Amino acid sequence: MKIAISGSIGSGKSVACEYLRQNKGYDVFDCDQVNRKLLEKDEAGYLKVKEAFPECFNDGELDKKKLSALVFNNEEEKKKLEEIMHPLILNELEKREDDPLFAEVPLLFEAGWDKYFDHNLLIVTDLDILVERLMERGLDKEDIYNRLSSQMSVEEKIKRADKIIYNNGSLSDLYKLIDLWLEEIIC
Repeated sequence: MKIAISGSIGSGKSVACEYLRQNKGYDVFDCDQVNRKLLEKDEAGYLKVKEAFPECFNDGELDKKKLSALVFNNEEEKKKLEEIMHPLILNELEKREDDPLFAEVPLLFEAGWDKYFDHNLLIVTDLDILVERLMERGLDKEDIYNRLSSQMSVEEKIKRADKIIYNNGSLSDLYKLIDLWLEEIIC
């Protein structure tokens, strides 16, 4: 069984995945971590990105800030990067044989990856709480809204989700909701 966990930036999806790792003993595939690994020097993603975005490299090193600025402000460039990285990440995911296989997939619906999973969980947080959390991480409001606007709307994600957890309370509230969800999907 393959289970995706998704949500907007700051929603708590990473906290939920860490809970699954630390408290429930599951190994959770982390798409962002795999993406970072693929962008290390001489890895497949690095080589393809270097070919497609040579202006984002200085002395053979990927300037991730420059690449982020380029793709966050240009839908065509963003699509080009996703067409490079998404198949590489998906290939790594398909190598996994865990059962159940949990995967943290930030852009689950945007990438159309929900079709690869038997179940998906969307973690949702009220906008004011989400903005407060992200500002505590050092992001400014403009950056937060730019990142959120580059993702599918929460309303659209809710329509496509199998299960939704509203993460507006404490950590213990979130953990209790995850436990209840696990009881539903893992018999």
